[in-house]
Amino acid sequence: MSRIILRFLLATFLSLFAALGTCAKSWRQITPAHSTAKEVVTRFQACQKAETRCQFTLEDHEVMIIFSGRAIGLSGITTDVAECEQVPKQTVLAVIITYNAPKRLRGFQVNNKHFRAFDPSSPPGAGFKTYYDAEDGFMINTYKGRVVGLVYVAAQRDIHLCPEYYADPKAFVEVGLFP
Repeated sequence: MSRIILRFLLATFLSLFAALGTCAKSWRQITPAHSTAKEVVTRFQACQKAETRCQFTLEDHEVMIIFSGRAIGLSGITTDVAECEQVPKQTVLAVIITYNAPKRLRGFQVNNKHFRAFDPSSPPGAGFKTYYDAEDGFMINTYKGRVVGLVYVAAQRDIHLCPEYYADPKAFVEVGLFP
């Protein structure tokens, strides 16, 4: 009898563990390409009147949550090109966190197997480096080895829901001088 219970518990644990890997990385239970503005409002009243983006300060960081709709570009320019027809309006597309004071990278457990690094600065070589885990839709943005921000976007398996918006991960963390 105890073997049956043990097998049941093991099967349950493995099912739960597998389910954890089926979504993008979440920030405070908000998952890009899955969560809605309604869910965000239940957690953050500052987003109550948000249509395409919501910005607020929380603890030691600034938060920007971007929703699907007409003006979903990172620059806030109204555009129909990036409107995601495969996700309902008011679906979370990205969560962008900017720390008020840089954090130690060691605390973020960057596993080089899952993360690829790139320089998001223009011109390059300004001291910025971003670690991107495309599978989970998670970026760690650093400056001179210290974490300055995080970006949560759709996981690889969900990018097809809004391919134009997620086409260039660098656009979420790009810094520098632009023409």
